[in-house]
Amino acid sequence: MSEPFIRTASGIAVDLPRPLRRWLIEQAAAAADDAVSANGPVKRRLFGPIDLAADHDDPVAELQRQFAVEGSLGVLVETAQATELSEEQAEEWIRGLQLVLVAAAARQAIVTDDDLARIDEQRGAELQTIQALISLLIDALDP
Repeated sequence: MSEPFIRTASGIAVDLPRPLRRWLIEQAAAAADDAVSANGPVKRRLFGPIDLAADHDDPVAELQRQFAVEGSLGVLVETAQATELSEEQAEEWIRGLQLVLVAAAARQAIVTDDDLARIDEQRGAELQTIQALISLLIDALDP
């Protein structure tokens, strides 16, 4: 496999193996489902109060976060099989991958480095893969 993301004249070329693309779709769909599960760890992590000292967040801000989460994960799912992304889609991929990472960490109850050290090797590799894809995509977008 060559570089997974390469800047082209019209956007960002994507060269990911099909199994990885399918896995990304599954992870993004799971994060989207978990984000709406009542009081689940993913929903609490994504939509919990930003200011923990406040009794509640601004409902408009929470709604905007919900739309942003749905939008970024939706773009990731819809374009996971694409061979090229626009810059806007690539930016949504970064946000979507970050949300997938947050959801995976919430499901594993990872908050600290000690929590990260206790997860099994496969889960650790999955988190590293997501982090690597984010980093490589950021590098491809960097002019």
